Amino acid sequence: MTNLVVNWHITEACNYKCFYCFAKWQKNENREIIHNNEKIIQLVKEISLLPMIVNQNKGTNFTGIRLNLVGGETFLYKKKILEIIKEAKKYHFELSAITNGSLLDGELIEMIGNEFSSIGFSIDSLNSNTNKEIGRVVKNTPMNINEILKNIQLIRVINPNIEIKINTVINELNKLEDFNLFIKNASPTKWKIFKMLPILTKENSINNEDFYEFINRHSKFKKIIFSENNDEMTHSYLMIDPLGRFFQNNELSHGYDYSHNILQIGGEAAIKQIKFNIHKFAKRSNLIPSISQ
Repeated sequence: MTNLVVNWHITEACNYKCFYCFAKWQKNENREIIHNNEKIIQLVKEISLLPMIVNQNKGTNFTGIRLNLVGGETFLYKKKILEIIKEAKKYHFELSAITNGSLLDGELIEMIGNEFSSIGFSIDSLNSNTNKEIGRVVKNTPMNINEILKNIQLIRVINPNIEIKINTVINELNKLEDFNLFIKNASPTKWKIFKMLPILTKENSINNEDFYEFINRHSKFKKIIFSENNDEMTHSYLMIDPLGRFFQNNELSHGYDYSHNILQIGGEAAIKQIKFNIHKFAKRSNLIPSISQ
């Protein structure tokens, strides 16, 4: 079974303020879909149709959906996440999420362990001062790496088969850091290393030499490292913004290109309004045999 991965950025809101955060969208008078249960139901139904639509348009053979919930901070709205899970189960979606991990409590840890096939933690620095500079701080308290490691172990107790992923964005402030011990202790299934994407600012962005130097420093984990430079990220994700629009990184790095609202025109019409490179998607997702050449 090959799942089409759909990244639904459910909210722009976050308790951190990372200076390079790409989760900033053109707003209008509409509220984020997550605050309206009826719209959640409608959007999940539209998402369920996407494998058929992509198969028809791209010659693929996707059989299901992995709905990846992203923010902002994904778990800011606990009750709304439960509503999404309830609807997603009706269509037998596989579920995953990305989180900064700062809001996890016992209830969320149990929910993640029981309902998700994978959970990704966004960890950009192991240094408290660097996290403060980046903006990964609440009330002057930076991200607690030891708390993250503890919660990873608690999730694994509930679900030993869950995939644990670490996402790291490399920029001028963290490019010299050594993650070797942390990755050994976290023991993730996958470590995704991104070059900072200058969507909103070029400040503290780095060149390819710095990016690959960071990767080479962690070569002992090459079997689980999946790295993405700016070109590899462009048009290779199927993404929905908090208002219910498909969006893609602009090729000139000038913000985003958007479709019309999926709930207004339907997923089939909306997906034709954005660029989605199925071959880049397949290469990034290791799905080459599933894609017609």
